[in-house]
Amino acid sequence: MKRIMINEICKVYDGPHATPNKTEYGPIYLGIDAITEDGMLDATQFAHLSEEDYIKWTKRVIPQENDIVFSYEATLGRYTMIPKGFHGCLGRRLAIIRNVSNKINTRWLYYYFRSPEWTSFIRNQTVKGSTVDRISVEDFPKYTVPLIPIGKQNRIVDVLDKIDRRIANNKKINDYL
Repeated sequence: MKRIMINEICKVYDGPHATPNKTEYGPIYLGIDAITEDGMLDATQFAHLSEEDYIKWTKRVIPQENDIVFSYEATLGRYTMIPKGFHGCLGRRLAIIRNVSNKINTRWLYYYFRSPEWTSFIRNQTVKGSTVDRISVEDFPKYTVPLIPIGKQNRIVDVLDKIDRRIANNKKINDYL
């Protein structure tokens, strides 16, 4: 199977390396705790920051719809996608993968990053630190992913999206009961 380096199809942006003062309202400060293990955003875990801090915290990158966000330090292996209408910034230890190619379906890439194959690969790339484990954001763009025909990617996404919708619907039903 042909593989392609992430930096040939995506831009990778590291988030800020500090934490702003939190506010009760305002733009979202997206922290790792708001990204669930199953790749969803948990709005109950959102923190907020002031509009003034938002400007400072988005100098490197402003999260956009369909960006993939991933955790690269401490709690590794969390991936989610930025939804439509998101107004916020990245928290510490998070980075963005932004698709810039028509060779890759962003949702397919998101599902691949959550696959056992990728999880195992990342585990092998993990640098064991004295305080926290991490993967190198500098090396991440050089990692490779499978390059399969876009039509096949789209079919895979159609199936997995349906499954995700059913899971989300079942969770809502369970929460209601």
